[in-house]
Amino acid sequence: MDERTVQFRVGVMVLATILILAILLLLFGDLPSLVKGTYTVKFAFPQAPGVTADTPVRVNGVLIGRVREVQLDEKVGVMITAKIEDKYNLFRDQVGRIGGSLLGDAVIEIVPSTIPRPHEKVENGEVLQGLVAKDPFQAITSLESNVSIALESIAKTSDEIGQLATRVNRLVDTNEQNIQRMIANTDATVQQLRITVANADALISDPVMRDNLKRTINDLPKVLGDVSDTVAGLRQTMQSADRNLANLEGITKPLGERGPRLIENIDRAATQLDTMLTELSGFTRGLTSSQGTIAKLVNDPTLYENVSQTVANINQLSRELRPIMDDLRVFSDKAARHPEQFGVRGLIQGSSGIK
Repeated sequence: MDERTVQFRVGVMVLATILILAILLLLFGDLPSLVKGTYTVKFAFPQAPGVTADTPVRVNGVLIGRVREVQLDEKVGVMITAKIEDKYNLFRDQVGRIGGSLLGDAVIEIVPSTIPRPHEKVENGEVLQGLVAKDPFQAITSLESNVSIALESIAKTSDEIGQLATRVNRLVDTNEQNIQRMIANTDATVQQLRITVANADALISDPVMRDNLKRTINDLPKVLGDVSDTVAGLRQTMQSADRNLANLEGITKPLGERGPRLIENIDRAATQLDTMLTELSGFTRGLTSSQGTIAKLVNDPTLYENVSQTVANINQLSRELRPIMDDLRVFSDKAARHPEQFGVRGLIQGSSGIK
């Protein structure tokens, strides 16, 4: 191979390398942004872990721009400058959130703000608020202490549960007979309750009983009304009884004051009654004896006729005494009404008669 051919091939290789280098510079340099058209948006973050130049800026997973500059700021912490393509609009009610993956690659995700803000388009160079999503590894690290405390609490709780189980076992062993008795009583109670429920169900399911129960419930207001009337009548009766008791107290009070005298009189009357009964007993014995009047009256017809005649005479005498008794009754009534007529003045003035 001659030298000219070798030089030609080397020249072609160098030219191809230069072309490839130029293409790479165009693709990854500032030229694409200048060609496509971009505007600048700044994000204020308290910190920016993993964010460097060319970190992607996304909305709902769609690439809309890249980070161009990351600077420290004394007021906000970190100020990030990003270039956003003109065809994508950002708004003031949005914020930038720094997120990461398990591989450590950071990304700025545009999300809605939790603070109410106007939905207005962001101008070139305007600053948006940013927030940092918590790193999963940092969350796991921060949970380590809490997990340790939780494990200690679980261990302590398990020890207390073990102590409680020991006490329960000791209690069960000590009171096993009582517990068995309680279980047997409970079972008997449940059986009795089941029988009671079955009886109640059978009672309620009876159509006649159900009709009677319904009729009783319907009549209950009337019964309550009757009870109310009865209570009202009982109240009136009690009031009348109260008045009667008050009146009776007016009568019994004097009797109570004269109680000893009345008891003495009753005792005397009882003694006299006993004497009279004794004499009457002797009299009846005399009557029933063979020599008595009754016996002679039964056995002697003449005596019976005399007695009969005497009774007839007494009957006639009572008929003749009846007008006299009437006059005496009128006289006593008049004497009770006008006793002054029977005084001295009555004797002097005289009278026209009783009737």
